[in-house]
Amino acid sequence: MKSAIVPCILGVMASASPVLAQNVTDPAETARFRLGVLALTPRLGIRDLGVDTNIFNLAAEPRRDTTATFTAGADTWLRVGRAYLSGRTTSDWHYFKRASDQRSINVTQEGRLDLDLLRIVPRVGGAFINTRQRPNEEFDLRVQQRNAVAFGGVTVPIGTRTRVDFELRQQRYDYSAGKFGDTAVASALNRKSRLATVEAGVNVTPLTRAVLKTDWREDSFTYESSRDSHSVRVMPGVEMQPFALVSGKAFAGYRRFTTQSAAVPDVSGVVAAVELKYVAADVFRITGQLNRDLDYSLDLDESVYVSTSMGVEAVKAVGLYWDLVGRARRAALAYQEVGPVAGRTDRLWLVGGGLGRRLGSELRVGLDIDYVKRGSIRTDRTFDGLRFGTSVTYGY
Repeated sequence: MKSAIVPCILGVMASASPVLAQNVTDPAETARFRLGVLALTPRLGIRDLGVDTNIFNLAAEPRRDTTATFTAGADTWLRVGRAYLSGRTTSDWHYFKRASDQRSINVTQEGRLDLDLLRIVPRVGGAFINTRQRPNEEFDLRVQQRNAVAFGGVTVPIGTRTRVDFELRQQRYDYSAGKFGDTAVASALNRKSRLATVEAGVNVTPLTRAVLKTDWREDSFTYESSRDSHSVRVMPGVEMQPFALVSGKAFAGYRRFTTQSAAVPDVSGVVAAVELKYVAADVFRITGQLNRDLDYSLDLDESVYVSTSMGVEAVKAVGLYWDLVGRARRAALAYQEVGPVAGRTDRLWLVGGGLGRRLGSELRVGLDIDYVKRGSIRTDRTFDGLRFGTSVTYGY
């Protein structure tokens, strides 16, 4: 059961430090600065400098405000002998002109250490997240959360084309910490998750790998033990390196979710994680995403929901410096209610676009506009809004 933050953490850590015994792209090779064994890519940005017509996602009397997000961070890689250390630091300041109580500073720190012992490659790592943003699409409230992640694993190469990976991971979710924590959210969602993963992959071609992922997950809730659960997920799929014609990953499989309480329903079904990119001659890029999985609902009477989302973004270069961006996204939250009442399905839509100009290889200035809408049989959960503004980014 993952918030929007968790998939981001897992994705960054999985790509931040490649297994040294495998023939994969090392992200440190494209770092902006290299100082001996240290590689560094700084990131700076101003995003969403503009107007949000519904900052609280309200169904009635939406509130308009001027917003901005100031971001600073860095990706780092350090190689010393057989040890390979990678990390990512990000700090955001979210600004609201009128709603000063919504302003926040958010910090994320991630790190990972791989040790290449030729026959095996063990690793350890962790992350700390202190943020006051919406964890996922179910949330309308910006609530402070402090999440801590720790993991350890080992990769075992078998020949030149095959490897098997084992990992143990633990994450703690805390929504009550800090000045802007929320006791109601904490009561429903504070928990500790344990995840054990086994992954076997075979290099089918130099740029393509066939993978079978299997994981076992256990969630223990701090205040609502009736929500305690365990689940098993099996997901075969394929991974393609950035230099392939179509790059990214595509996984689809089955998940069985079992609760510890007879009052909370068990759920089983199809899950998926797809993110594919196609680039044509460096002048056109299209990225597609499809995700389907379970997550815990804020409402105890609705237990869990199945989230299914799909989206596409296309970028077209215009001349040497300009680009046009178009995007669309659709998501459905299918709630599994407790008792005989039929569950509801909320639907979200986003459509938008933008115009950008490159000022060198790392600096981009953009103008974007997005329209978002949510539909639900619960009138208090419906809303729509328009968000438009400019952005200036370096290193993204």
